[in-house]
Amino acid sequence: MNKDIRGVLIGMVFGDAYLGVGLRNNGCFRSEMRIVHSIAQKDYCEHKAALLRKHLNRHFNVNIGKNGPGGRYKAANFTVSHPYFKQLKRWLYPRGIKTYTRKALDMITPEGIAMWYMDDGHPRTNTNRDGWIKSVSTDIHTMCSETEASIIKDFFSETYGIEFNIRCDPRRPKEKQFFIQANTAASKEFAGLVQPYIIPSMLYKLAHVAYLDSHERQTPVGECKSCGKVVYEMRRRNLCTSCYSRWHYQNIARFRDNRKPSNRGFYKGRVMI
Repeated sequence: MNKDIRGVLIGMVFGDAYLGVGLRNNGCFRSEMRIVHSIAQKDYCEHKAALLRKHLNRHFNVNIGKNGPGGRYKAANFTVSHPYFKQLKRWLYPRGIKTYTRKALDMITPEGIAMWYMDDGHPRTNTNRDGWIKSVSTDIHTMCSETEASIIKDFFSETYGIEFNIRCDPRRPKEKQFFIQANTAASKEFAGLVQPYIIPSMLYKLAHVAYLDSHERQTPVGECKSCGKVVYEMRRRNLCTSCYSRWHYQNIARFRDNRKPSNRGFYKGRVMI
C-alpha cells in the first residue's frame, strides 16, 4: 500500500471510521471500513468516499439512512471492503480496542492528520469582556489513556515541532479521560499543517485561528443570566465566563477537592440561578 494512502487511512481510523474484520454470521470473512456522519456533514462523507474510491479502486455509494436512538436522526454513511483493512486492524486495534501507538503515528501523513482533526478536532476561542478574541486553543478529542496522550504529544513535538498539552475530562472512564490541546501559538502552527487538506465545508474548524487576525469585534450573543452583562460568548448554564468560573469552582471543583459545595447561588435581582 502506498505510504500516502496508508497515512490517510490511519487518520480516518484514528477519527470516526470503524474497521470490521472477522467472520460474518454466514461464515464468510469480512474486512471492511464503515463511516457514518450526520446529514449536516454529508459533503465531508462524500469527500472521504471519493478518496477511497480513487485510491482503493472500489465502487460504492454514500447512503442516507436513519441513525441514533430510535432512528431519530438522518445520517450519511458507506461501507467499503478491502483486504488491507485486516493489516490496519492489527496495527490500530492490537488488543481489540483502538490504541494510539508510536508505530501507527509515525505512519500517519499531514493529510491523515487533517482527516483526524476534521473528525475529532474542536476549536475554542476566548473572548475578553469587550468582544475581542484574546486567545484560542485547538483540541483533538483522543479520549484515551494518559500514556497514549503522552505518546501523541511527543509525536507532534518531535515530528512537527508543535507543542500540545495533555488535558483531562474526569467525567469519562479512567482509560478514556485524556485528550490533547494546543495553545494559541501551537494552534497557528497546527492550522498551517492541516489547512491544505481541510475541505471548504469543514473550514469552520480553523476559523478560530483566522479570528486572531480579525480587526472586527465579535457580535454579542446575549446577557449573562447572573450578572446581566452583555457577553460575546456564553458558557454553560447561560453564564458569562467569569460567572461560570465561579459557579464551577463553588459547585464542582470544591466537591472534587473533598470540600462541600457552596450554598451560595448567583443572583440577578432577587432570583437565584
